[in-house]
Amino acid sequence: MADRYKLTGQDPLAKQPKTIIISHGGSPIRKKRPARSPESTQLTGLMALLISTGILLVLTGATVTTAVISFIFFTPIIIITSPIWVPTGILLFFFVAMVLSVCGVGLAAAAVLVVQLLMKGGDGR
Repeated sequence: MADRYKLTGQDPLAKQPKTIIISHGGSPIRKKRPARSPESTQLTGLMALLISTGILLVLTGATVTTAVISFIFFTPIIIITSPIWVPTGILLFFFVAMVLSVCGVGLAAAAVLVVQLLMKGGDGR
């Protein structure tokens, strides 16, 4: 196990020499960049982002709060009046399904009629 780390012939725990950066009379090779202040357009964009985020967060909170309070308030009313709403909902569902079915059949009949007229030539003979 000890010879796994001796690939280069050196002790793995031996201290490595420090890298020295040489400067040739001028500025050093690695210079620190001067700190830049953000531009006014960046500040305006950041302010717009923060303001719109805050407004959306307030609106989300108001919506969730209203929904929870409405749910708490209307649940007993819905439970008490459910003997009226359930049969009404069932009848309304069947009525809407019937109307949509009749409209679909009428549309299909009109499409067949148009196709038949186009197949004859459409000149009214």
